[in-house]
Amino acid sequence: MNILRKDFSRKIVLFLMEIIKAKQDFIIDYVKRSNEEQQRLYLAGKSKCDGKIKISKHQIGKAMDIYFIDDKNKLTWSGKTYEHWHKVWQKKYSGTKIITWDQGRFE
Repeated sequence: MNILRKDFSRKIVLFLMEIIKAKQDFIIDYVKRSNEEQQRLYLAGKSKCDGKIKISKHQIGKAMDIYFIDDKNKLTWSGKTYEHWHKVWQKKYSGTKIITWDQGRFE
């Protein structure tokens, strides 16, 4: 078992609990990707990692996509919402900064 993946799992659970306590609705996606799925996303132009030479953090279980839902029960792409939660992720859980073209990604 990769200790870093275990650490990521623990931190992401604590982070999700914090989001829940704030009453922010969300869905999670792409907790762990297969090599084939990563390559499919790369070929579709949705990832910069090809899944073979350039491995995504999703493939090794160290990234998760989180998409936030607004009060109308629709996905929101509000930069403010993502910026806020990325700041929390970065400061409290040592996560990476927001990626502007992939703001739902938490690694």
